[in-house]
Amino acid sequence: MLQAYWYITKMKLLTNLTYRFEVFTAVATNLILTLASVFLWQTAYKGGSGAVETLTLQDVTTYTILSITLSTIFVCGVQDTIYYKIREGQIVTDFYRPIPLLACYLADDIGDMLSSLMNKALPLIMFASIIFGIPWPASFQSFLLFLPSCLLSYAILWLLSALVGLIAFWVMELGNMGMVKDSIVRVLSGSIVPLWFFPDSVQTVSKFLPFQYTYQTPLGIYIGNTNAGDALTAMSVQAAWIVILFLFLAAGWARTKKKTLIQGG
Repeated sequence: MLQAYWYITKMKLLTNLTYRFEVFTAVATNLILTLASVFLWQTAYKGGSGAVETLTLQDVTTYTILSITLSTIFVCGVQDTIYYKIREGQIVTDFYRPIPLLACYLADDIGDMLSSLMNKALPLIMFASIIFGIPWPASFQSFLLFLPSCLLSYAILWLLSALVGLIAFWVMELGNMGMVKDSIVRVLSGSIVPLWFFPDSVQTVSKFLPFQYTYQTPLGIYIGNTNAGDALTAMSVQAAWIVILFLFLAAGWARTKKKTLIQGG
């Protein structure tokens, strides 16, 4: 069973490695975004406008570089995959695969993620390190906690994308639903601007939503703004959100699968 998933992941990885021009343009685009974001933060700190006392300019620079890097790695194409499969009428035949369909889509996205890590993330980190210095973690312990938190973050993002993809079973056109979801995640996750800069009311509400546990949690651990005890607590919250979202997805997938097979696609 695992060999089948690995085959899907490997084929996606090898396919993506052949598109060199797309890789170059993606690296260039992300590098420009990184430069613009870091220079903006440098200007804001020089002007003394609203900086959080516990965060230095180096902390924010590291946060920004890692945030953009993670956005290139966290590939969640499952919502588009489900939509296009339904629109092209392939979803019914996919249901008859001998392995779980959502697991196939996850393996496909992991292949995308691994190729993005090699083709986009590593070059971006290299160029950003040359310009701004290496974005070191606050400590080796922070780095060790950062890695599992990233895996939990990706699981939350993927489950959210899969849930949005299920909407395609019930509507004729998914439209910009995925884009709206991505925009909400980017803002409320602290990916663009850390939520520590937001009003207290927004920070309080965000604690009860899954979004901040996708970007700000691992990044806060990496730069040392979250200590080891709080990091473990945050990761337990991440795990709890994964369980909740998985249960919603399992229930929704069972219902939509039954609906599709009964109606014949």
